[in-house]
Amino acid sequence: MTASAPALGVLIDYQNIHLTARDLFAPIGTHARDTLVHPLAFAERVLAVRASKSTDPWLAGAVLTSVCVYRGTPSNSREPRLYAASQAQRSEWTRDHRVSVHYRSLRYSPRWPQEPAREKGIDVLLAVELVSKAMNGDVDVLLCATHDTDLEPALEMALTKGKSKIETAGWWGGRRLKVPGRKTWHTALDGADFVHCRDRKQY
Repeated sequence: MTASAPALGVLIDYQNIHLTARDLFAPIGTHARDTLVHPLAFAERVLAVRASKSTDPWLAGAVLTSVCVYRGTPSNSREPRLYAASQAQRSEWTRDHRVSVHYRSLRYSPRWPQEPAREKGIDVLLAVELVSKAMNGDVDVLLCATHDTDLEPALEMALTKGKSKIETAGWWGGRRLKVPGRKTWHTALDGADFVHCRDRKQY
């Protein structure tokens, strides 16, 4: 980290960012697999939009150093095709050394497959990582990409206790995380940005 090039890390609540983009920008009925977001492309787009709007030259010159992706993973025994796809996605995305993918197993109810599997614990994992990374101060700027307001307490703690500057990002039209009495820089991407962030590879 240097004064001329602040280091910036991005934490992505993947399913939240992925499905929010689908709901906002894709035609009704579009399958989730057809609106995948590439984490690195998303992070780089956030930096580009952020730099174009920032009034602080130092912050505008931030360098992307890490992209941490948090998502659920299907069961290999119950959904082997989806499990294989998720592993292939991780392999593709982590070809760039800055990207890491952190999984939690999906939760299956007794009514599965009539009732789809759901993420369990991802928001907690992301919250812990956000606070931990902020307090360690490994990067100058820590940016959390999500529309999940359940993460607002973690955001507040990161802002209050952390050493890193905390920012948020997401899509135009999605919920923005807020902390009472605290202002945070928020970068919002639009539909055109979503096109640039798409992962069009067939997994």
